[in-house]
Amino acid sequence: MKNLLHIAILIPIASISLYACDHEESVPAGYEDVVYSGTTTDEALAAFLTAAEANPPANVPSQAPGLLSPPAGTMLSASTIPTFSWAVGASSRLAPPAPPSLLPAEPRAEPLLAPLAALLGPVRAAHAHGTPFTGYATWLVVSSDADPKLARVFTSESSWKPTDAIWARISAAKAPITVELQGAQLVDNRIDMDGGPFQGSKTTFTITP
Repeated sequence: MKNLLHIAILIPIASISLYACDHEESVPAGYEDVVYSGTTTDEALAAFLTAAEANPPANVPSQAPGLLSPPAGTMLSASTIPTFSWAVGASSRLAPPAPPSLLPAEPRAEPLLAPLAALLGPVRAAHAHGTPFTGYATWLVVSSDADPKLARVFTSESSWKPTDAIWARISAAKAPITVELQGAQLVDNRIDMDGGPFQGSKTTFTITP
């Protein structure tokens, strides 16, 4: 009985330690500034970056994200934070992936780990470990000639609005900014076969005071 009690105490402690270490290791080095949005994960980003480094993103318009708003040529005001939105070619008309309940369930060890789940509570951030990401992910990079990473976003959504702090950094560049999009279809944190990455639009804006 005493041994079982020790196990019950040690498992949550060990799990928390492993969770923290594994999570830190899964964030790609040099990409700690990335903003995660929607249901994307850091493991999915690592897979995306690895694939993009191995082969330049493919030019397949029907599968590539294209910026819709703000329209190209728009003068952006530093005093108003814009919402960047985009659409993915033909892939936006494909049937959505099966609901999570229809996907193969992963092995679970409920009895001993249930108290740990209650202890940890909800996942702390969109990029924290959790359900492997399946879906279309967009990689959005805001850059200037002087700074190639004013903002970097990895998202499963089709729009993004910078926070006050991020927009202050972007508008402080006092130079034209470029918003570049790339995308890929992933299954369980891995690039799907023929799923990209795909080269999307690249749009330059001027920010006015």
